[in-house]
Amino acid sequence: MYIKNQLYGCVFVLTVIFSAVFAPTFAFAEKNVAILTEPPMETPAEIKEEKAVELDKPEITSVEIAPGLTEKTYKVWKKDGPITAYFLEADKNYYSLLPALDKDRVPGRDVVTKIAAEHNAVAAVNSSYFALNGEILGVTRINGKTAGTTYFNRTALGVRPDGSAHIGKISYDGYVTLGDVTLPVSGVDAVCGENGVVVYNSFYGDSTKTNEYVTNYVVVDGKITAIQNGDTLIPENGAVVGVHGTSTDAFKGAQVGDRAIIFENLGEEWSGDLHILGVGPRLAQDGQIHNTALEEEFPKDIRVGRNPRAGFGITREGNYIFAVVDGRQPKHSIGATLEEFAEMFLDIGATDAMNFDGGASAELVINGEIINSPSAGKERNIGDALLLIRK
Repeated sequence: MYIKNQLYGCVFVLTVIFSAVFAPTFAFAEKNVAILTEPPMETPAEIKEEKAVELDKPEITSVEIAPGLTEKTYKVWKKDGPITAYFLEADKNYYSLLPALDKDRVPGRDVVTKIAAEHNAVAAVNSSYFALNGEILGVTRINGKTAGTTYFNRTALGVRPDGSAHIGKISYDGYVTLGDVTLPVSGVDAVCGENGVVVYNSFYGDSTKTNEYVTNYVVVDGKITAIQNGDTLIPENGAVVGVHGTSTDAFKGAQVGDRAIIFENLGEEWSGDLHILGVGPRLAQDGQIHNTALEEEFPKDIRVGRNPRAGFGITREGNYIFAVVDGRQPKHSIGATLEEFAEMFLDIGATDAMNFDGGASAELVINGEIINSPSAGKERNIGDALLLIRK
C-alpha cells in the first residue's frame, strides 16, 4: 500500500510539472500552426469566380467502340448538383437512320431494347411523344408512309433517301375526298374522335378498332371499295377513312365505286424525305443555341426546369448524334434544362440539335445494352424509337 501511494504521488508531481512547463509551448505551437495554415482572405467576387469555373467546366471522355462509332460521356457540376449525359456519334457513311414503332404498329408500346432488337439495330434512342395507347403525337413518316400527326407547327427531323439529315419546322396538312365532298384530315392512325376524319393505314395493324358510331370507307387504288361501321379490316395496299358525327353526315352521299383521294402536304422542305420524326423543340441551329420551346407552344413540364432529356444532333460533317441526359437522381444526375442540353450538344460537336421525349422515357441503347440510368429505375414502354442501322 505504501509503495502504491508513493507511485501515485510521483505520477501526480510529474503531471503537474509537465503541465506547467510544456503546455504553454503546445498551445503556442497550435496557435502558430493555425495561423500558418489559414488561407488568405478572398473577396466575394473572387470566391464566386472560382466556384463558377469549378462548377461549369465539363469533363468529356470519348471511346471509339467501332469504326465510325464514338461513345462520349459528359459530366458537369452545377450549383444544384451533378449532370451526367451520354452521346453517341455515328459516321453517316457507315450507318443509317430508321424510326421504328413497337412491332411496326400503332397503337402499341414497348421498351427501347426490344424495339432495337427487332430491327437488329446497333443503337437506339427513344424519340416521339406518345399517348398511353402508343399513338404517336407528332408528324411521323416511316419509309414514306405517315404514322402520326399533329397540327402544331413544331420541330422535326427529316432523313432523305441518301441518308442526309436535316432539322426544321413541320406541320401536317391533309384532306380526304370521297365522291364529291372534301374534308380536312383530323388524324392519321389515331382514335377517331367527335366529328373526326381519320386515315388508317397498315401501321395501325389489321383493323381500325373503331366502334359502331364510326363509319369506315375502305380505299384502294383511288376508289371506295367498301363501306361499313365498327371495326374494319385495313387493306395492305390501301387505307381506311373513318368518320364520325358531322363528318359522317357530310360523306353520306359517297358510294362504293366513287373516287377516293387522300391528300397530304408537309411542305416543300419535307417532300422528298424518306423518314420524318416530329418532336421538338429545336435546341441548336448553325452552331448557336436556339430554343424554340415557347414559340412551338410546348407545355411547362417540357419547356421549364431540369429533367431527364433525350435528343438528336447533326455535326458539320453531317454525322448523327444520339443523346440522353440522366435526371431525378441527385447523387448521379439532376437533369438538364433545354438550354443546358443545347450547350452540351455544341460542346460535343453538333451544329444543329433537337429535343426528343424525355423524363422516364429518356434512354440510350448501344449494342443491346442500356448506357444511361433511366429515372424510373427501369425501361419505360414507349411508342417509337430512332434506330441506328449498320449499312
